[in-house]
Amino acid sequence: MYVQDEWPKNPNGTDYDGQNLLGLLRAGKSPFEGIWDVEVLVREIEEGIHLKLEKGPDILARLSRSDVNMPNFDGFPIHVQIPEVMFEAAVYDLLYGVPGVMVPRLLWYRIPMLYESHRRDLRGRSLLFFEKPEGEADVWRDLGPEQKVLLIGSSARIRAALFIYELPSNFSSFWLRERLFEQKPKRIPVCVAPTREFCVSLLTSKINATIGALGEMMGWEEDCAIVGPIAAAAKQSLLKLIPQILPEEDNEISLYRLVLEHGDFGVHNMSVVVDGKGEPCVTSLFDWETGCIVPAILSDPLMAVWVDLVTDENGVASYTRVPEDAGPEDHEEYRGWTEKYFEVLFEQAPDYEKAIKAGKDVRYLWFTLRAWRGEDPEAYFGKLGEWAEGRLREMGGE
Repeated sequence: MYVQDEWPKNPNGTDYDGQNLLGLLRAGKSPFEGIWDVEVLVREIEEGIHLKLEKGPDILARLSRSDVNMPNFDGFPIHVQIPEVMFEAAVYDLLYGVPGVMVPRLLWYRIPMLYESHRRDLRGRSLLFFEKPEGEADVWRDLGPEQKVLLIGSSARIRAALFIYELPSNFSSFWLRERLFEQKPKRIPVCVAPTREFCVSLLTSKINATIGALGEMMGWEEDCAIVGPIAAAAKQSLLKLIPQILPEEDNEISLYRLVLEHGDFGVHNMSVVVDGKGEPCVTSLFDWETGCIVPAILSDPLMAVWVDLVTDENGVASYTRVPEDAGPEDHEEYRGWTEKYFEVLFEQAPDYEKAIKAGKDVRYLWFTLRAWRGEDPEAYFGKLGEWAEGRLREMGGE
């Protein structure tokens, strides 16, 4: 089955770094030889937008590694890919020029197109075309220890600016349900709004969409799972718990204001420049196709570096996804990274820390729902239901 192309290689077998593509093409050394034709890409870009490259700004084209028209394609279907591309393009247009957020300027884009018969050109791949930002990607491995800490601080300031940014209401209304993780509710019965009432409705709709009635199909079609008695009972416990674990609205902090999430925030999705003093700084945050919109109380501050920088349920800095061969010195370094990240993040956006602490229980529920991948729904939701029943007893809400 075909999912996506392998990462392109240079003639010497090393990974292609994205540089000097036209020069390699002229020399007959295209890293995409036999996969797709670079000249076809250039012609399509020229058809989409007039370019003058000799003395103009550098440009950057991002072409999907997946071609929906390839035989035996088994990647994300086109009905999933199209809204991802459209959402990403909408985000670049929305955030370009917003202070502190740092996104590249999108010049032109198109969605993938599916043909009835297999057709190997570039139309089966999404294409986005940017004014190239200053700096380079994938620099983490080349930085020294102090530089990595500085880069984490720069990243935290961007994450804070994104959390603070006030989303236009029409953008939230249009995209919030569309960008929810599966399983999506067909509708949310109240209008999208930065209120506790909407958050209650969002969570209720999400649970109802995830766990249907007893005996109904659930999860993904290929899982062939149905709602059993344990999952059905858990659903009732979760629905009863929702109003108990959502704090009342607070005049001092905006727990329910709507926040734009990147969805894959990390150094692998950043362009970085190192100045004359050797200090790195993020110049661009890209790859927004997995982004979403959530109430602030459900926002996820995770940042991916060599490990994932996270907080525990009380907002205390921590880290996960640790390499198996990590030693004591590595753990000391990881602690330094996560402490720096959250120190800067919470200093720049103090309401973020308050929202994490205020939403301890509802965040556990939300992230547990998000983590489900279709495995053993009776066991998975049975455990979540037991947690809900325990919390109801503690709160006297049973």
